[in-house]
Amino acid sequence: MKPTSLVILIAVTLAGVGTAFWLSATEPRKPWPKPTPPPPASPVFVPSKEPAPTAEEIELAARSNNQQLELAIERSLVARDPQQRETAFVFLLPELLQLEPTRVVAMVARQERGEIRDLLRDEVARVWIETDKRAAIGWMKSLEETERKSAANTAVASIAARDPAGAIALADELGVGGDDGSLAHLVQLWAVEDPEAAWRWIETQPDGPRTEQLRARIKQARQQSSSARK
Repeated sequence: MKPTSLVILIAVTLAGVGTAFWLSATEPRKPWPKPTPPPPASPVFVPSKEPAPTAEEIELAARSNNQQLELAIERSLVARDPQQRETAFVFLLPELLQLEPTRVVAMVARQERGEIRDLLRDEVARVWIETDKRAAIGWMKSLEETERKSAANTAVASIAARDPAGAIALADELGVGGDDGSLAHLVQLWAVEDPEAAWRWIETQPDGPRTEQLRARIKQARQQSSSARK
């Protein structure tokens, strides 16, 4: 093909493309059709073949379910099977505490003094403090001193990692951690993990011997943290 013919062909092609582009740009766009509205609800209702339960039947079913949960938890305590106990404490106990906490409180109260009662009581404290703090605190305060301290220490340890300030406030409210050094140890661990957060907290505490003691621990941890970064 001659060079002149090639140039003419290219020019004609470009002109055609430009014309098509111009026409498409000037032509008004057609709007997309609107979605069709849903059909109206049918006035014909087909009655269900299944009878609707009455309020009494619903309540009876709930009580039966809660009773089965309670029996399963108690069986796990007697069976002494670690896997069965773990299933009861991880799944069944939280559900029963949510549905009917008074049943759980009664279950703990009727256990004989000993290992099983201690295990159940402390596990209830650990689970309940995470789901209903005020109810758990009220229950722990109702226990006699030895049991209250054990349950309270378990509850404090349960939330200490995620909420050190809340754990300290809980320990103060339940009267634990001051005489055995565990509260000071908790503050020490917090100061090592996050010295600035611990320092901001101690600055909000009322003046007194205990505050000054904890302040000294936090200050020491901050200094050690600062030296380690240098």
